[in-house]
Amino acid sequence: MPSFLVVTTRDLPEAYFLARFLESRRQRLGILNITGRPPTAALHVLRRLGRNRGWAYVADLLAARALGALRASAPIHAFADVDAATVAGMKARLPCHEHTDPHAPETLAFVERFAPDWILLAGAPVLRPSLYGLAREGALNRHLGLLPRYRGSDCPIWALAADALDDVGFSIHLVTERVDAGDVVARRHVPVPPAAGLDGYLAVVQRQASEAFADVLDGIVRGVPLTRQVQDGGGTYYPPAPLSAQRRARRNLRRRAARCPDPRGQTSEPRPA
Repeated sequence: MPSFLVVTTRDLPEAYFLARFLESRRQRLGILNITGRPPTAALHVLRRLGRNRGWAYVADLLAARALGALRASAPIHAFADVDAATVAGMKARLPCHEHTDPHAPETLAFVERFAPDWILLAGAPVLRPSLYGLAREGALNRHLGLLPRYRGSDCPIWALAADALDDVGFSIHLVTERVDAGDVVARRHVPVPPAAGLDGYLAVVQRQASEAFADVLDGIVRGVPLTRQVQDGGGTYYPPAPLSAQRRARRNLRRRAARCPDPRGQTSEPRPA
């Protein structure tokens, strides 16, 4: 029987969606929850983005985060079936470790003791080989972008901002030292549902990606070898989407809705998102 360690950040629900699936298959399972980077690390990231992308981009990104915090009071959930009780129950009955640093000695010691066959990234930060290399078989990640063309962060938003609706989707891939460059084991475009606003569409992408991840894990549990597609390089690494990119994405999604009638014979008008 293979064993699985799910790695996430701040108890993201997609991690417990996978954990619940693996529990239903009676697999050996553990949780590693990264509780968040310290403020000094966040400032370091912003300084690096400022050097690489310019300070106008950083200001645009901070505006997006501020607006996102205001909208968080009424979010659209991709995992409404994973509530606080679900998370608390799993953390109480499963081997679980929490730390701010995924590479701290005590974190690595926990992973070594658990000795997973597979490490599963579900909303985890970029990890070093010192952690994901502890998995006997390998590590898998859910990436919300069609590899190899879309790498990095917020790929669905960047595709929508470029009016490339056919490029919105997800990939499940093996983890390597180069970010988003491992062999792809599943990849799929996610069509835009009728009358979908941006937040609703992103929730659909997240849900379908996690369901596909569970399908991959089902094959592993049943002993089916992974079908791997080697990436041919290329593609673009995208940074976190700033407010200007999010606005373009919403505008393009509204234009698409205006062009496409919904199945009930009415013009699709997305609700404000």
